[in-house]
Amino acid sequence: MELVFPYAHNVQVHWQPASEVQINNATLRHWLLDTGSLTERLQEQCDALTVNRLGQGAAPLYANEQRWLPQHSVHSWQVREVLLCADTTPWVFARSVLPQSLVDGELANLGNEPLGKRLFNDARFVRSDFELCQVPAQAFCFDGKASPKAHLWGRRSRFHLHNDYIIVAEIFLTASPAYQGN
Repeated sequence: MELVFPYAHNVQVHWQPASEVQINNATLRHWLLDTGSLTERLQEQCDALTVNRLGQGAAPLYANEQRWLPQHSVHSWQVREVLLCADTTPWVFARSVLPQSLVDGELANLGNEPLGKRLFNDARFVRSDFELCQVPAQAFCFDGKASPKAHLWGRRSRFHLHNDYIIVAEIFLTASPAYQGN
């Protein structure tokens, strides 16, 4: 199966520990640093939250993903990219790096189910601290209206279960409630 990831491809991302990033907007800061389930939080903000799976399969990892995984890790990996849409409006782009062992086990048959639903309903998964980034809005523009100078905020964290690690990166898109208020 050929897999193409059109949205996160060739986007230069500089991830920084959240503790080193200044965020003046309290609403945005709360969305970026909330340790609860993003899926559940988004569901509270809309009538219907859907997962639009853009792709999932074996794919090369980005250098920053490889560096963030344990060096002793000898897994084969799958990459999953989805849009979390509220009432058909894309709010969040998510890219997850999943070890094949978990795709075959605890995370089998995800389909269009939110990954967060599985992770947050299984207390065995432990989450790391967040890293944050800013990316050009045009790289994640789904409506053709992004300003060339606009940036979007993103966050990522690592979940682990025993010797298996998952990276979950989430980019808050222009229409996201993360940018409302303040």
